[in-house]
Amino acid sequence: MICSRYRGLRVHLMGIGGAGVGALVPLLRAAGAEVSGCDLHDSPALVRLRGEGLAVADHHDPAHLAEIDLVVHSAAIATDHPELVAARTIGIPVQTRGECLVQLMEGTRTIAISGSHGKTSTTWMCGHLLVAGGHDPVVMVGGSVASIGGGGRAGGGSLFVAETDESDGSFAQVRPQVAVVTNLDHEHLRHYGSFRDLEDAFNAWLRRVPKDGAVIIPTTGLSPRVLAGISARIIRVGLDEGDVQAADLRLGPDGSVLRVLGDGRDLGVMAVPLPGGHMASNALMALAAAQAVATNIVPDMLAGCERVRRRFTVHGAPGGVRVVEDYGHHPTEVRATIAAARLGGGRVHVLFQPHRYTRTADCFTAFVAAFDQAHALAILPVYAAGESPDQGMIAGEPADAERLARAIAARRRVSTSDQGTGQVLHTAAPAAAVAFLSDHAQPGDTVLVLGAGDVGALAPQLVERLGRPPGEPGWLGRILPLRMLA
Repeated sequence: MICSRYRGLRVHLMGIGGAGVGALVPLLRAAGAEVSGCDLHDSPALVRLRGEGLAVADHHDPAHLAEIDLVVHSAAIATDHPELVAARTIGIPVQTRGECLVQLMEGTRTIAISGSHGKTSTTWMCGHLLVAGGHDPVVMVGGSVASIGGGGRAGGGSLFVAETDESDGSFAQVRPQVAVVTNLDHEHLRHYGSFRDLEDAFNAWLRRVPKDGAVIIPTTGLSPRVLAGISARIIRVGLDEGDVQAADLRLGPDGSVLRVLGDGRDLGVMAVPLPGGHMASNALMALAAAQAVATNIVPDMLAGCERVRRRFTVHGAPGGVRVVEDYGHHPTEVRATIAAARLGGGRVHVLFQPHRYTRTADCFTAFVAAFDQAHALAILPVYAAGESPDQGMIAGEPADAERLARAIAARRRVSTSDQGTGQVLHTAAPAAAVAFLSDHAQPGDTVLVLGAGDVGALAPQLVERLGRPPGEPGWLGRILPLRMLA
């Protein structure tokens, strides 16, 4: 049951078109709030919300604050934003998305999922299992799910399943009954300062889990520093070993099938709706978390679980070429998603949009190697997400997309592997990237559209271009200039 402290309040959401803030809408409305919102530009999400009767603007403006009781904003919006400054000036309380989420959780039994990668899919799979088990949970996921029209499910039960964000440290405010750490990677270190500081932040969070609660962790990858002093029961999950583990794992192009072993007992067969070993691991963690609060949950309840949008979303297979969109934007995610796509057979081509200059700079070397298993690669300019190029510098020069493309091309020129030998293109023209990859793709191949920015809009264009009759002019004759780097 969602906390009712927002009942009767007029709540204005800044960044309402984003997955995280947008997921608050059904929860706040279920709590009795009147919700309005705004974002930088119009989008399908805003159109949908208007259709649900919400007053939603496609721009920011202090005028939106008339008769508002509370402003909730995305962490991506700077605290000195004019609309937030105006709210504070006139005495309107301001909360971050994370602070609002914590208050909505009050009085519930919370399962909180955090970690560097895999949070969204793990959260939704856990929520699905509890729904299938009849527990009617509240679910808050950082992505869009078709069946609930967004990322929030306003269930009426006592359980609250939430994706909690480590990127800005807001997860530390959550005191869950069950905490899941999917993994830890070198990500968001500019916020924390160092990887050790990131580990310390997770350790402090896990210490908040009560003694009668549970901490779900992978069997490998977390140092003793993260786990020191935890009073809750620790449940280790892995594909090859652990308190909960897989047996007879069969990886396929559309998902995986495995048997689940729990404390040495055969718990049954589980079908994972997303391909790749990383998704099988996420599914096991979701199962372990759900079973920690509900004894009637069994593995086969995951059957029928839908995918979150932009998590290996298949847009079609025109001419026998599969077009897949995925949110992966960190080198670890890029490698895992390419590996999952290769399960479909054929070659994998990638359209990649780097996300943030800071991440491109901090992970530059890892990005250069992340595409080794891809064939043709097209790289678009960095999706800045409000950053400037000088925030991501290497040796006095911006770590931009062209620099990344040149480094990948140089690596491919000296590679002795059969993989990673396709051409590399850097272009600021999306149509050029679409045509380039369409020209390279053959029946049986997969084209991956990767990134956390707006690159997903090109997936339908790829479907349309690949579906054209053969014999039309190729990309070289139609779109110039291009930067062919390998």
